[in-house]
Amino acid sequence: MYEKKRQANPVGLFEENIIHIRILGFLELKKGVYMCKEDGYKRDFCCCIQGPQGVPGMMGPQGPQGVPGVQGAMGPQGVQGVQGMQGPEGVCDCGDQKECKCCESYCNVFGLPPQFLGAFGSANDTVLFQSQNEVSAADFDISTISVDGAVKFLKSGKYYINWGAEARIHQPIPTPVPSFSFGLWKNGVVVPGSVVSGYTQAPGDDTLHVSSDVCININAGDVIKVRNASSNPVDMDPNTVGIQFPVTVATLNILCLKAM
Repeated sequence: MYEKKRQANPVGLFEENIIHIRILGFLELKKGVYMCKEDGYKRDFCCCIQGPQGVPGMMGPQGPQGVPGVQGAMGPQGVQGVQGMQGPEGVCDCGDQKECKCCESYCNVFGLPPQFLGAFGSANDTVLFQSQNEVSAADFDISTISVDGAVKFLKSGKYYINWGAEARIHQPIPTPVPSFSFGLWKNGVVVPGSVVSGYTQAPGDDTLHVSSDVCININAGDVIKVRNASSNPVDMDPNTVGIQFPVTVATLNILCLKAM
């Protein structure tokens, strides 16, 4: 219900065009909302200004989580990064072994004829090696091998060592005819199981090949030599008539089995 009327204000003034809207006991004016009596159309009606807003109530409990949305499409692949630095050298593969201490030290040297070795204990009773094939240079010092026959180990480990020599008793051959022998020495001490012997009966006999091999513990700094182990001098000068290639009179092969 709408009504346009003139109404006196508290100071006796009149205000034009004030719209009264009566809806269920509430009278809404342009300047605010008022709560009025049922006889709000009387000149002496009284309207009260609405009170302050009440304190908000407590927040209700959180509702259940919603259903996850559909997964979005995968984004494009990123640019490949810069290649990293090379890592340290890995250890060798020992298969299913529980303990692995691999070793890759090796040495193969050989001697050429002729060589004359004095009896054991003389200054020249050691086999010399003038040439080499493959040697892991960081593991052995063979700088004097052609002078004193010495091989110095630079790494500790368990090593397999094989050597061979061609020789015969130096003439004149004594009576009765003696045998000759060679052995392996480590730090001036003969290695057990390394001494073998040979026998040449007549002055015209050619040299005889003897060889031996051992597995021994080696400490860094140890030195080995192959020496004449007999009381007679020997010649290492095989008959090379008809031979088309250089003859080897001594070999020394070393292979590390396990590092220590």
